[in-house]
Amino acid sequence: MIFITGGVRSGKSAFAEQLAAKIGAEKNCYYVATGMAFDEEMKKRILRHQLDRKEQEMNWTTTEMQVEVPKQLKHLSTKDVVLFECVTTWLSNVLYRSERDSARSETIHNCIESLQKQLLAWQAQGATIIVVSNEVLDELPSNYEEVNMYRRLLGELHQWLVQQSDEAYEVQFQLVQRWK
Repeated sequence: MIFITGGVRSGKSAFAEQLAAKIGAEKNCYYVATGMAFDEEMKKRILRHQLDRKEQEMNWTTTEMQVEVPKQLKHLSTKDVVLFECVTTWLSNVLYRSERDSARSETIHNCIESLQKQLLAWQAQGATIIVVSNEVLDELPSNYEEVNMYRRLLGELHQWLVQQSDEAYEVQFQLVQRWK
């Protein structure tokens, strides 16, 4: 597994896509998109990412994933590369979907555990997994409990991802720093 993080508009998606192209030249390449077009800004971001992928020589199979892993991606092999974009949006989807759940904490835990199990399963199946996330943990604590819960969960998930990864990168200003 390869973990890539960085600030918003830092170049991490472009780096991840270039890495996938290098690794996946002769492989099936899956782009797991977690974004939901809920407002105009997000619609534009999704469109920009779609256009960026169309300009590449790679033939991406794009699959949308708001929370649950799509069935068509349950079983992969050494012939597959998965680019998961991105953890921060996926976690936001989980928190939004569980907002009115009476057992919210358990639901969130189960969603995170399910994602972790799937990533490990793909790894065990021999697929190359590239996971992208945003770095939002440098900010000061919020006055809002929900924001602090999000940051805590994201920090824990980032730590787990780095532990499971063979490589870990941080991208800032299109400069790539390999940490692992």
